[in-house]
Amino acid sequence: MATEGAHDTSSYILHHLTNLKLDLHTMRIDPEATGFWVLHLDSMVFSLVLAAIFLLMFRLAARKATDGVPGKWQNFIEMCVESVDSQVKDAYHHGARFVAPMALAVGFWVFFMNFMDMLPVDLLPAVAGSVGVEHLRTVPSTDPNVAIGMSLTVFLIAFGYSFVAKGVKGVAAEFFFHPFSANNILVKILLMPLNFLLKCVEELAKPISLGLRLFGNMYAGEMIFILLASFTLSASGTVASFASILLFAAIFGLMVYLAIRGKGGLLRVAAPIAIFVAVCVCAYMGWQTTGVGAFFQVMLATGWTIFHILIISLQAYIFMTLTVVYMAMAADHH
Repeated sequence: MATEGAHDTSSYILHHLTNLKLDLHTMRIDPEATGFWVLHLDSMVFSLVLAAIFLLMFRLAARKATDGVPGKWQNFIEMCVESVDSQVKDAYHHGARFVAPMALAVGFWVFFMNFMDMLPVDLLPAVAGSVGVEHLRTVPSTDPNVAIGMSLTVFLIAFGYSFVAKGVKGVAAEFFFHPFSANNILVKILLMPLNFLLKCVEELAKPISLGLRLFGNMYAGEMIFILLASFTLSASGTVASFASILLFAAIFGLMVYLAIRGKGGLLRVAAPIAIFVAVCVCAYMGWQTTGVGAFFQVMLATGWTIFHILIISLQAYIFMTLTVVYMAMAADHH
């Protein structure tokens, strides 16, 4: 919780880096549990929820798609699909039709996971704490089990597809006769163990590098947000409240200015006022829930948040692109 270890930064950080763990041996929630038979429930739940959101988004767009003038939502979805399709065409020159949908799903899923890092550090853990959930990590991609699990899945799909594209003989030839080869049969046999070893290292490096790249970048970003949030532990309520008031006053002033400039009359002025009131209510609720001020954390981390948006997008793009590249490598004949 936010208030737990309020005067101990190390305890605060450790708390936010602890998953909600279910020990399958005892079937009990145990934050100290380790080993293979331990499930990180928070990572699983958020991953499944975000996957459902992705499916719902595209399902709604597909159901409402029209041949005439498309709406804004259909335009956005079509733009995303066309962008991914162009990336696949640039990297993958084979006939498998499932590669583009696979890349689309992987790219959006990873992006949604990464985007959870944009939420205030204490917001969802505090809400979970109010119903008795002691630990909660909200960014699935900062869990090495999720990152490595996704990369292993991509690797297994690519490796399995290589047998479809090349056959058993083609895959075996790559493992035993590349990169070193010879015309002499005896020398070729002697080189087979070395080729096999090098090929195994090459193949195993793919899922490890793919997963660790995503995990490392997202974990580092999460740590920075937690460290910035830890500064609010010693901030007085007066200072935090005053900073929040300044933020909301600035938002209100901007909305009123845009409404007046737009010459929209009373309705356009009333709309930003209603939004401002709603934001203030949310701020008050967040303040009362977290104890350190979720919105004060947003203010403190605004600069890093703006920069981190680029990071989460880039990591999702890299993961998607490398997925397509690995599928292309699996289908290429050497």
